[in-house]
Amino acid sequence: MDLRRRIALAATSYADDLSFRSLAEVSEITADQNVRIIGGQMASLLLAAFPVPGIGARRTRDTDAAITTELAGSGVVHQRLLDRGYAATSGNSYARAVPELAAAGAPVPELAVDLLVPSLDGRFRPEEYGGRAFDAAPGLAPVLAADPIVIDVSARLLDGAVLEFTVRVPTVELALVVKALSYGSRLQARDVEDIYRLLEIADTHAADEIGGWQLRAPSLRGSRRDAAVQLNELARRTRRMSGSEVPAGRLAALVVSLVGRPA
Repeated sequence: MDLRRRIALAATSYADDLSFRSLAEVSEITADQNVRIIGGQMASLLLAAFPVPGIGARRTRDTDAAITTELAGSGVVHQRLLDRGYAATSGNSYARAVPELAAAGAPVPELAVDLLVPSLDGRFRPEEYGGRAFDAAPGLAPVLAADPIVIDVSARLLDGAVLEFTVRVPTVELALVVKALSYGSRLQARDVEDIYRLLEIADTHAADEIGGWQLRAPSLRGSRRDAAVQLNELARRTRRMSGSEVPAGRLAALVVSLVGRPA
């Protein structure tokens, strides 16, 4: 499978500016490694690559990257981040101050990066590799084993400068698996927003355009099955949600249409 898209983004806020800068740096640092951009930026990039009329992206400042356990143990990405001026704020979190972007009297802004590794037992937990602690998350092993969607990005910053870089993200289906498992662990509204956007992408675009779709298969296993369980539970729960920007009825209908119901 060779899926490639080109997108143009424009920063409309300070957070966007920081997000694009950290995303560009991480993409360059890891260009020769088996790495995928995940988290909120993953969902936003996929929505830009596969637009859905009337659906806007959710912006997030941090850059989350999934790396293999072998790469985590090697220390290669850790050292490259340090060489770029990042400081390790915890085992898998990094920050780099950008004083040139500071406003008068305001705190110095930072670029933020988190590295995550696949969970070996399907649970969220800390794991140690190469003497450093990493957050291990389910769903990342199939993400790193599958071919990515490659996105060539042109990002215009607030000062008019343009960053050109290439990112690798999971297929829409595997992105949904990761987000569904994250939601099942932490029950955060931002995960529901991303799940809704990914489902809308899958409903709008043909399966072969977005990397395939197996979540409707009659017999689901592994992380796909776990994600389907979480998505069906979310569909039931959203009917009782209040104060959410996600249309509950539409979300439930998308789950019924696109996701199987594990026995």
